Amino acid sequence: MNKPLKLRRFWDKATYIKDDDGFRIYLDKQLLRLPQKSILTVSNETLAKRIVDEWQNAGCKKGDIFSFDTLPITRIISTLIEKIKPDRKKYIDVLLPYVNGELLCYRAEKPKQLVNKQNQLWQPILQWIEEFLHITFRVTKGVMPIVQDKQTINKIKTYIMRLSDEELTFFAVIIPLLGSFVLSIAIFERKLSAQEGFEYAYLDEHIQSQIWGYDAEQQQRLNLIQKEINECVDYLEYVNN
Repeated sequence: MNKPLKLRRFWDKATYIKDDDGFRIYLDKQLLRLPQKSILTVSNETLAKRIVDEWQNAGCKKGDIFSFDTLPITRIISTLIEKIKPDRKKYIDVLLPYVNGELLCYRAEKPKQLVNKQNQLWQPILQWIEEFLHITFRVTKGVMPIVQDKQTINKIKTYIMRLSDEELTFFAVIIPLLGSFVLSIAIFERKLSAQEGFEYAYLDEHIQSQIWGYDAEQQQRLNLIQKEINECVDYLEYVNN
């Protein structure tokens, strides 16, 4: 796991200014630049206000050290500006293998509680996306890899190719968190909430904790994942505002 980028606060006030390119963020009189030195510019005022709030609350005073991880919307915008916009095709190609690895297509054989929960929660959402995109998913038991039909892969590719750069960024961030194209599309299309998406994606961990007991380290990891999923959905709301 990469260590979070550490920064030192050098400003008193974060603000934004609208110009012909959109809304730019300033730290005192200095333009806010991203890790690869791109100028941070966003398209709507709600998003600009949210980013200003992040930077205004980063650290307590000049000289304080803080982590880039405490700036979730800024991090996602950084992905948009410095990764997706310059080469969106590359990131579509990076995401497509998740179709063959679709979480909802790999079902447990035991314990019974997990098998029942997967059938109860996963099957309806899988049926929904098959109807929504006119596709068919192959489903297996166990972990042996399966390959989905080319038509299924191509239709999902068509779906994500039609997305705006801002929307594609949402998928680029949330799919690895969920391990699921299906759950990501369901959240995007408002079929599932962020909370439901998280619960569906981490059914196994939840059932195992019920059977074997609470694991503090794992729960800390899951809390962080849930927080990042919520931040990603927040980003989408700001973009669509």
